[in-house]
Amino acid sequence: MKFLIDENIRKEVIEFIKDLGYDVLISSGGTSDEEVAKIAQKENRIILTHDIHFANILIYPPNQFPGIIRIRIHPPNPEVIISSLKNLFQKLPLSEIDEKLVILEEGGFRIREE
Repeated sequence: MKFLIDENIRKEVIEFIKDLGYDVLISSGGTSDEEVAKIAQKENRIILTHDIHFANILIYPPNQFPGIIRIRIHPPNPEVIISSLKNLFQKLPLSEIDEKLVILEEGGFRIREE
């Protein structure tokens, strides 16, 4: 699996994803949401972000992406995020994230399809 990690993700979380052996591309600072979306579609990458805009299925319909994981954990504590990602990956194979929006929360997740 390949991830496109938005600039707002902490380095500890990025290292966790890398340590799992996934192909990781990190968006550079100032990259617009539209550009992040285009890169994800072109390179078939799952978007990992804190950005609430990616949870808007009218602007970013999940069926047009290989997956979007929107982290909704505040404050964005890396240990809590990593724990929540571990839970997600144990319960939902990444192959099942295709064309879905996953809202990651502390202690669980929700899935939206469209």
